[in-house]
Amino acid sequence: MGSSPSKFSIDLKQLAPGFQQRRFSGRDVGFDAFIWRGAQPGPVLLLNGATHGDEYEGPTLLRQWAEHWRPKNLRGTVVMVPVLNEGAFYAGLRSNPADDVNLARAFPGDSRGSVTQRLAHLFDTQLLAQVTHYVDLHSAGRAYELLPWTGFITHEKSINRAQRSMAACFDAFWCWDGPFLPGRTLSAAHARKIAAIYVECRGTGDVDSRDLRNLDRGLRHLLASLEIIPTKRSAKLRAQVQRTTKDADEAHLQIHHPAPHDGLFVPAAKVGAQVRRGQVLGTVHALDKIGTTKVRAERSGRIVMWRIQRSVRQGDALCTLAPI
Repeated sequence: MGSSPSKFSIDLKQLAPGFQQRRFSGRDVGFDAFIWRGAQPGPVLLLNGATHGDEYEGPTLLRQWAEHWRPKNLRGTVVMVPVLNEGAFYAGLRSNPADDVNLARAFPGDSRGSVTQRLAHLFDTQLLAQVTHYVDLHSAGRAYELLPWTGFITHEKSINRAQRSMAACFDAFWCWDGPFLPGRTLSAAHARKIAAIYVECRGTGDVDSRDLRNLDRGLRHLLASLEIIPTKRSAKLRAQVQRTTKDADEAHLQIHHPAPHDGLFVPAAKVGAQVRRGQVLGTVHALDKIGTTKVRAERSGRIVMWRIQRSVRQGDALCTLAPI
């Protein structure tokens, strides 16, 4: 009897060893993937950038690797998708302007839904479903600046251990893990019981050379840790600041310190600063009348996300604090 047909349009297990490029597509959505297939079996590691279109660190790093990395004695499979959300990327926006849906809130997607929902469904069912380990490379985008970190959704013990080990490889970043939040790429990975982490870089609409260097270092540590590439000795990792929260909203970046009304935001602090509860973080100046509104810290902690775009709409997040 012949083998049953694969449910995947591109079955990673059927690819020949070596380096190749493939395009995953369906119903006018798609993305390009660079694939390294080892001659020996092993983990299947997936990395992607540009889940949001204005985040450039992931695309920059992964394209550099696609151009230059040709490993010997590779074990398992490595898949890199530099730009997942092409419509948003070419518009330079967080979301695809075709439907204004945030891809990081659209999973597991819908094959009959909007453009972004179809993209989420394609990525989840055709690629994510084939992997054992996953890394989503994010940043603050063009409107914000972050204190770079890595993190994951807490899971059952064995997966948690794997995720903690993966996050530790990115040892130039602090680590923030917490409960399940719906709609994310990591939410889809969580549902499939895939060990998954995300990495958040500085952002500001640019690529900081320090972030790129630290991402590269972290990826090399990860490949060695998963034994995808041979190594003679264990990597020496730096101690990592860790924060585990049981409050899902703590790391929900879009809900903290919302702008009280439309206007001009004038900051009074910077990323990385320690602030006290009630301290003034900045003011929002209304444009249609005389008057300002002070924005005060909801809690004590360190500023880990900060809005750098001065124009704000009511409800825009201005700042996120973490107790680190």
